Amino acid sequence: MTGHRGSVRAIAPRHFLRLALMGMAFSCSASVLAATGNGDPTDTNINYVGRWDKSSSATYRSYWNGSYLSTKFTGTTVKVKLAEKTVFMAIVDGVPTTYWDAVGTINLTPAPLANGTHSLKIVAKYEKTELPFQGLVLDAGAVTVRPDALPLVEFVGDSITSGVTTTDVAVSDYAWLTGERMAADHTQVSYPGITLSDGYHYSDNTFPGMESLYFKLWQANRCPDVACTGNPAWNFANYTARLVVVNLGSNDSFNSVPTATFQSRYTGFLQNIRAKYPNADIFALRTFGGFYQAETQAAVTARVNAGDAKVHYIDTAGWLDSSSGSTDFTDGLHPSDTGHVKVSNRLLPILLPYLGRVTRNDTSFSYDNTANWPSGSQTGAYQNDNHWSGLTNAYYQVPFNGTQVKLYGGQAPAHGIAAVSIDGGAEVAIDTYSAARKDDVLLWSSPVLAAGGHTLKVRATGMKNASASNTFVTADRVDVIDGGVNLLSNAGFENGLGGWFTGSQGGAVSTATTRPNSGASHLVHSGTGAYWAYTAQTLTGLPNGLYTVKAWVRGTAGHQLYVKNFGGSQVAVATVASDGYTQLTLSNINVSNGNAEIGFWTSDSTGTGWLNVDDVTFYKQ
Repeated sequence: MTGHRGSVRAIAPRHFLRLALMGMAFSCSASVLAATGNGDPTDTNINYVGRWDKSSSATYRSYWNGSYLSTKFTGTTVKVKLAEKTVFMAIVDGVPTTYWDAVGTINLTPAPLANGTHSLKIVAKYEKTELPFQGLVLDAGAVTVRPDALPLVEFVGDSITSGVTTTDVAVSDYAWLTGERMAADHTQVSYPGITLSDGYHYSDNTFPGMESLYFKLWQANRCPDVACTGNPAWNFANYTARLVVVNLGSNDSFNSVPTATFQSRYTGFLQNIRAKYPNADIFALRTFGGFYQAETQAAVTARVNAGDAKVHYIDTAGWLDSSSGSTDFTDGLHPSDTGHVKVSNRLLPILLPYLGRVTRNDTSFSYDNTANWPSGSQTGAYQNDNHWSGLTNAYYQVPFNGTQVKLYGGQAPAHGIAAVSIDGGAEVAIDTYSAARKDDVLLWSSPVLAAGGHTLKVRATGMKNASASNTFVTADRVDVIDGGVNLLSNAGFENGLGGWFTGSQGGAVSTATTRPNSGASHLVHSGTGAYWAYTAQTLTGLPNGLYTVKAWVRGTAGHQLYVKNFGGSQVAVATVASDGYTQLTLSNINVSNGNAEIGFWTSDSTGTGWLNVDDVTFYKQ
């Protein structure tokens, strides 16, 4: 946990502490061929996310909070078999239920479901929870179905990343919320009370630091001493993280780790993560309490200067309100449920572009008639706002360039059925009803499309299922998949000008929150007299080949999106005058020397020229 000198440290209730006394991993020497569809542990339709011990084919065991298994299943019921008492959350078709001291065969559907294909997640909620999974029991003739393959995001931290003091702990913290909202698989390698630095710990534990424990299979409560004797090394070949988000330092501060020591250890930790994940983007968060802010940033700078351009510092200052009367924290240190949602709202638009996604908020959609689609604030929605309509045949459209689109919105008791289509094609009916309100939920994913321009249309049908009290449909968020992983840092300027270098004469380069295309921030070039300005980013170590750069821009005419120093002649495209965002594209950039500089250039002789930029993507074709 992230604790505070013993007095502020939040600890799971004593009811849960006995979970630490559960037996060690069940062993079995029998060799069983992997099955598909029958629900056994070896069923290849079951996706195991996090750190699992699969050495026994009879019992697969999870370690670290937030680990889970996911699958889909046909039929009307599902049961889970567990070898020992444990506590877990089962999420069936998006509806969560917590089970306490569960052992043996547990019915997860006491009220049978409608016959069809359903989704299932089984999650380890608490820091000492382990899932001794022995399989699923399905209806006669029913089978499991493999869930969609998703990119994986790993969150590394202490009690804050473990969700201590929140309602559902590891399932209501910023890591879980952000991973779910990214439509990604996600792991939480976190433990309450843990430091980054080895050799520093509270008097009531002997935990090693995360600089060592991160590379092990077992979580901290299984460590008998600081060396954590006998803890097997984690086999990083089991999965590959696309993104790694590190949030450490609070417990180091409370255990008086010297600043120079912390900076050195953090630098080494980032280097060691890179050795395990050669291609991942790694993010180091400023702790929400601001501990070791300079040292964290210096560790990132050291890695960047060493040639690692995919390590990024995220400044979280201002994300949470610690003033008297604020509800963002429960105890001055641990964020509340509301605080974790705020963190997720800020972190989400920073991370999404690194998965090759551009997010569009409902404020940028095209509505058939704004009177048909009132708007307002909605806690939990993307950017905490949305539009809604219950009028039959009211619709909105989202033009986009990419290879796939994902539609997010709200589900609630008064929500009805939406009809979704691409490029005027056949409509797909999407039921947005839910017995309990949920927002920023993935409602629908398009098939993979030909690269290029497309239009998403969402129509309110005026229809609903028998349980719904009305026919409302919401407009909230759309994710556009560009078809390649974005190689730029801070591509949406959510982290200010971090990762970009700038220059100007007579003008200014800044970021603002007045008119973003998505997220909360955008780039600005401006001046009050004749001026020039540029904003650019240099990428090195690129595989040679063809690349594409895209950017959303608005402003006066004549500014340039350019690419140079890639082994060929500079290429550029000029902006046209527009108060709304339009997308600029440069394709077939033939990188032949492993490098490229991507930038924006303004040269204005009048002082009236201005440029806004957001959502820049650069990816290999």
